[in-house]
Amino acid sequence: MADNSEPMKTDLTVTAETLREGLRMQRIAAAAGEKAQQENRRLSIPNWYSINGHIVSDIEIAQLATQRAASS
Repeated sequence: MADNSEPMKTDLTVTAETLREGLRMQRIAAAAGEKAQQENRRLSIPNWYSINGHIVSDIEIAQLATQRAASS
């Protein structure tokens, strides 16, 4: 078993290359998510979100917006 008596050294610095790679991966993931949402809309499949701890679909959000616009 490892000797854990000494505190673990942590270096919280991020290199520019690591930051660039992380941002690149984030852009790829965001684009993939957007593409999947667009495909779901094309196929009339709801996308689901958590808003303030409540699970709602984009169809429900659109219906609420329509109801609010009609009542004002």
